[in-house]
Amino acid sequence: MEENLRWYKEKKLDRLCEVLLDKGYLIHRVFSVKDAQEKILSLLNKEQTLALGDSWELMSNEFVEKLKEFKFYDRFGENSEKVKRESLLAEMAILEGEFITEDGQVLVVGDYNTSSALFGAENIILLLSENKIVKDLNSGFSKISEYERYYKMRAEKLKNINDGLSIGIIENGKKFSKRITIVLTTEDTGL
Repeated sequence: MEENLRWYKEKKLDRLCEVLLDKGYLIHRVFSVKDAQEKILSLLNKEQTLALGDSWELMSNEFVEKLKEFKFYDRFGENSEKVKRESLLAEMAILEGEFITEDGQVLVVGDYNTSSALFGAENIILLLSENKIVKDLNSGFSKISEYERYYKMRAEKLKNINDGLSIGIIENGKKFSKRITIVLTTEDTGL
């Protein structure tokens, strides 16, 4: 990555991290998606059940195989709908955030298990990147509307059967201390 561009992205993430720390999130900064996957794996507990939300960046065969070393609700095999329903009770959820506002609100889009994880999981790990920072919630909703075809295509490929988009918003990490961990990459993720 060109050095000036990387410096710009790092400064943008520095400002966001200050906001996120004030909002009670646990933060880990990494450079690449590969680094993010390694960091996420290092944060997992073999004693806790684990679910994975909708995410292109985290659905590589290699990463999913590593998740199988844990008590992982593997929704990619047979009985995927049954496993998705069971995964609503997972103790830990790994999600990819679609957008994050400059004041630290996170928007996630996915199947019902992605949105439900926000309420049910004891611990949540969110993957986000610098390119997903938006000014405010309205900007985030505009982007979600702009990419609606992409989300519907992703849902179809993942065999999600819900109609419409499930959108969840995380206001801050203070309600449940140390419950939400955000892994931020400098490398772009998603759209």
